Amino acid sequence: MAQFPALAAFSRSIGYVSGLRIKDKQLVVPQPRVRVSLDRSFFKSLSSALQLYTYLVGVGVSRIFKRNRDRRSIAFYPHNAPPWYNVWLATQVGDIEIVSDIDKADTVFVFEDETFSRTARQLSAEQRSRAFNDRAEDISKSHVARVFEHVFGYSLAVDPLTYEGPAVCKSDANGTHDGKIVQCPISRGEIEEGAVYQRLIETAVDGQRSEDLRTNVVKGALPVVFHKFKTLEGRFGTSYLRTDVRSANDVYSKEEQHQIGAFCREMGLDFGCIDVLRDVSDGRIYIVDVNKTCMPVLSLSFKEQLKALRLMGGALRAAM
Repeated sequence: MAQFPALAAFSRSIGYVSGLRIKDKQLVVPQPRVRVSLDRSFFKSLSSALQLYTYLVGVGVSRIFKRNRDRRSIAFYPHNAPPWYNVWLATQVGDIEIVSDIDKADTVFVFEDETFSRTARQLSAEQRSRAFNDRAEDISKSHVARVFEHVFGYSLAVDPLTYEGPAVCKSDANGTHDGKIVQCPISRGEIEEGAVYQRLIETAVDGQRSEDLRTNVVKGALPVVFHKFKTLEGRFGTSYLRTDVRSANDVYSKEEQHQIGAFCREMGLDFGCIDVLRDVSDGRIYIVDVNKTCMPVLSLSFKEQLKALRLMGGALRAAM
C-alpha cells in the first residue's frame, strides 16, 4: 500500500532514533554506527541542532501542500541518512524528496559510515549510473595520503623511522580524532599498530590559534568552506573557537580548486567533506581527511548554518 509522504517521513524519523543508547558517557547510534561524547560541547550544540531540525520539519510540512513537478528524488543505500548528517539536511533545504525505492529515485546515494566499503558493488550497472559515492570504497588516512601525493605532487605521509622532526600520529580509520604529535625518528618498537604518520602541518597563523578548512564537495563543485579556528592544544579535536562560512574563491586559488576536484574524482567522492590545512611555512595546502558521511558544524549560528546548507542543497540539486 502506498504511504502518504507525511507518514513516510514520520516512519523514517522513528527509525532514526530507534536503538539509541548511552554507554560510557557516549551516545551510541547503531546504524550508521556513530559514537558521540556527551560533553559540554554536545549539549551546547544540541539546541542549535534541534532549532535547525524543527525549522526543516516545518518547511517539509509546508511542501506537502504544494506541487512541484520538477522536484528531484533521492534514495539512500544501504542505510538511511539520519537528520544529523549534511546530506539529509541538504535534501531538505534543496527541496529533494527522499524515497525508499532505489529503482525509482533520480539519484542513489551510497550511505555507509565506514572507512572501507564495498556495498555499492551490489548495485546494478544502471543503479550505479545514478549513484553518488559508489566509488568511495577507501577513505583511510593512508589512502588519502597516497591519492593526495599523486594529484598534488608533494607528500603528506612520512616514514617515522627516518623522518626528522615533529610528525602527527593518528589512526588510519576515519572519524577517530585521535591525532597526537610525536618527535621523529622513532624506533620500530614505538610504531603504533593501525596508525599512520604524517608531517605536522603548521597552521597557527597568529601563533595562538590553529586553522583548518573543512570543504564541502558536490560532484567537483566546492559550494561552501567552513573556516574553523581551534586552540593549538585542541587542533585535532572537534571543539572550535569560531567558524566562518566562506566561499572557495575566498580561500583557494583556481589551481588549488582544480587540484581538489581532481583529488575528489580519484577518491570517488561525489558528495562529502574534506579537511584541508594550509601550511604557513610554505603556503601549500594539504588534504588530511575525507568524510563521505559528514555532519554539520553546529557551532555556527542558525542563520549561518542555514546559509551553508542552502549552498549545499543547491549544489546537490544541480548535480542530480
